[in-house]
Amino acid sequence: MSAGAAVTEQRPVAVATAKRTGRGSAGRGRWRDHIVTTVVAFIIAVYGVALVQGSQLMSDLVPADGGMSGLIVFITALVFLALGAYSAAVVTVNSFSTIVAGRVRQIAQYRLLGATARSLRGKLALEGVVAGVVGTIVGLVAGTAAYAIVIDRLVAVGDLPPMDYVLFSGRTIVPAFIVIATVAIAAWVGTRPVGRVSPVQALSQSVEAPLDLSRTPIAQRVVTIVALAGGGLLLVGGSAIGAVSPFGLPIAFFGGVASFSGIVIGARMFVPALLSAVGRAMGGGVAARLAASNAVRSPRAATRGTIGMIVGVTLTVMFVVAIAITRVVTLDYAASLGEGNDPTFIAMTNMMLDVLTWITVALVGVSAIIGATGMVANLSLGVLQRQRELGLLRAVGATGGQVRASIALEAVITSIVAIGAGAVFGIGYGWAGAQSTLGALVGETGGLVPLVVPWWLVAIIAAAAVLLAAITALAPAIRATRVTPIQALAVE
Repeated sequence: MSAGAAVTEQRPVAVATAKRTGRGSAGRGRWRDHIVTTVVAFIIAVYGVALVQGSQLMSDLVPADGGMSGLIVFITALVFLALGAYSAAVVTVNSFSTIVAGRVRQIAQYRLLGATARSLRGKLALEGVVAGVVGTIVGLVAGTAAYAIVIDRLVAVGDLPPMDYVLFSGRTIVPAFIVIATVAIAAWVGTRPVGRVSPVQALSQSVEAPLDLSRTPIAQRVVTIVALAGGGLLLVGGSAIGAVSPFGLPIAFFGGVASFSGIVIGARMFVPALLSAVGRAMGGGVAARLAASNAVRSPRAATRGTIGMIVGVTLTVMFVVAIAITRVVTLDYAASLGEGNDPTFIAMTNMMLDVLTWITVALVGVSAIIGATGMVANLSLGVLQRQRELGLLRAVGATGGQVRASIALEAVITSIVAIGAGAVFGIGYGWAGAQSTLGALVGETGGLVPLVVPWWLVAIIAAAAVLLAAITALAPAIRATRVTPIQALAVE
């Protein structure tokens, strides 16, 4: 029988299956698949409201300058919001890729019935946009209400003067627009794999993505190499110029953006190897072996679950290291001018940089939280998509505790790799940023700023990330053992 005849013969089966999934699991699970999009949009919306209302508070408290202070804070807030949106975009793109991987057979069935890849891609992206809009609206309402409560409490305890505060600024529309636009673009980009699903895959019992999708395309390799090479040259050039002038910062900035984009695009070329190495180091127990094999079984899925957290940790560590270097260089430079022995100056400088450090960690740390959310969400979707496999593991003798432990260890392995890689990248980019800005102030050391890493703070960030991953992995781990072997065999 020819392939065409087989497809024709199976069309009635595909029609029945497509109708059944449209009413049943897909209808119920469609919005469940987009929980990560809604949660990420909610977090960024609340974050945006906090930043924008912070600038509005500055305008309320300093009206004499015509709102200039508030405008400066607002522009700075947009920079941090852009960083958060970047992390959200990475997580959302990976979330949609995971959704497509879990709907391969269903998409193929609709393709078999005549639906075009573009129409299916548009419908899936629209689902994500709707989920993002819901998260954004809820986030705006929650953020605005929280701001009003905080202002009321601060006035009540005397930390703020009693006056008329603007509790909802028109500027709030800006983060809302940024969040929705980010979700829309990320949804469209993340649904690209829909075009790679062929109708003949409707005949397969597998829900896994085609094997060729696990290989890094040549074009992606080329883009990665070009971005890394070009960005690396700009980063080195900006750092070199920074030894004589602070104008090296813009060059280093674009170099950092380009090179880190190359890292994100080419993450599939190194993340699976790191996951495999960490997995082997976890030991030889049943749960550890299961976790290690699951972490690297699908390189594409493994990378999707890791890269978002790598982005968040990189940004957080980068700012922490840059501020730590700034502290040392500033105090040394002041000492060279004869002001470094003033206890008042030293105390004020340390206090200002301490405050700046914690504010920056709080602001940029949102990216790490988003990354962790995306990692756990991808893990949860993976558990749902592996119901048959998990049930069969129970059938061949694996205990519920072993299955739960393997899921939790899988999250720990992913978080360890993300933290390790993010810390390395963050330290490098933090030093390059400080060097391109402050190198001219340390002429006595050849124009090179010292590498200063506050390991205690990096350790806190790492511990918090691992703890968050382990705790949030409990829900998917428990869900994994709810599938009995009989139910697993019934999963299509």
